[in-house]
Amino acid sequence: MSTNTIPESSASRAASSASQVAVSIIIEWANTELNGTPRAKILLELLGRQWGQLLRHEYPEGLSPEAIQYLDRLVTPAQVLIISATPIEDGVEKEIRSGVPADFDLELHVTPGLEYYGLKNFGAERATGNLILFVDSDVEPEAGWLAHLLGTFADPSMQVVCGQTYIPPDSLYASAFSLGWTYDLRDPRGRLIQPVKVYANNIVFHAEVFRQTGFASLGKRSRGASSLLRKHLEQLGISIWENRSARVGHPPPANFQHLTTRALAHGRDHYMKHTERRTLYCLGRSFWIAGKRMCRGFARTFRHASDVGVKFWQVPAVLTIISCYYAFFAAGGLLTHISPEAMGRRFRV
Repeated sequence: MSTNTIPESSASRAASSASQVAVSIIIEWANTELNGTPRAKILLELLGRQWGQLLRHEYPEGLSPEAIQYLDRLVTPAQVLIISATPIEDGVEKEIRSGVPADFDLELHVTPGLEYYGLKNFGAERATGNLILFVDSDVEPEAGWLAHLLGTFADPSMQVVCGQTYIPPDSLYASAFSLGWTYDLRDPRGRLIQPVKVYANNIVFHAEVFRQTGFASLGKRSRGASSLLRKHLEQLGISIWENRSARVGHPPPANFQHLTTRALAHGRDHYMKHTERRTLYCLGRSFWIAGKRMCRGFARTFRHASDVGVKFWQVPAVLTIISCYYAFFAAGGLLTHISPEAMGRRFRV
């Protein structure tokens, strides 16, 4: 990564002319259940590296002078909260604590019974920073991610900013999910946009803004609170922006069990989006969405297969993987129609 280094004297003058910015970083540990802890350790290593670059005033090319001046106001240490619903193994905890740089004030909390969004809310209640950064334990930030994401707040109109999430196409299986799953393909143009969909895996809030809403309780669903939060913020006149210069790679489902579990939960959550009652409308809607998204994945495959390194003879395999996922998606809707209570208890991912 090319960097611009700002002399310490210049940084000091910028910092003294404006209020300081403290950051709280909240990492949920729920995704390690299916994706394991190695990715979480990589995340912590990259976070430490990029935070250190900001403190040394080493910035990626293309960052605006206003963003640089804003980042010069960051104070250290950053508060880092790891929130887990289950005890973290002693060996893993020891490795985490020994690997965290001195520029991080690390806190580990175990909160039995909480799920993905509940873990994030728990962390936010204990956050002390002006900015609250939520980042998931299974994403891998690109170089410059943290600078671009936090630097967006140099514009005082920005209240909530997320980075782009994409699936790196580093295998045929991953390529199928990059084309057929929920995330857009990697966008190298670095645009600032208002996204169609919002994800909670790398997003920053002004602390007072997040505390006006938080992530809502979802009842029997396990995902979807980001969309509800966006609606609540829109009612308050607050927009969510996405800085596509701040990118993180997200893994595809780790194995076939993860694929089926995630797809069944996906179908259940869409069935229950408007009501937890059993209705033919919800059943039909879940089937329609499964078919619509499968067709969208097919269309993206035909248009962009070469963009992610898929050869023409590999296209049938990609379409098969996409079809498999959305077949289980549809099955999730059907099983929810048969037994909403049982499906509400299972597949909590």
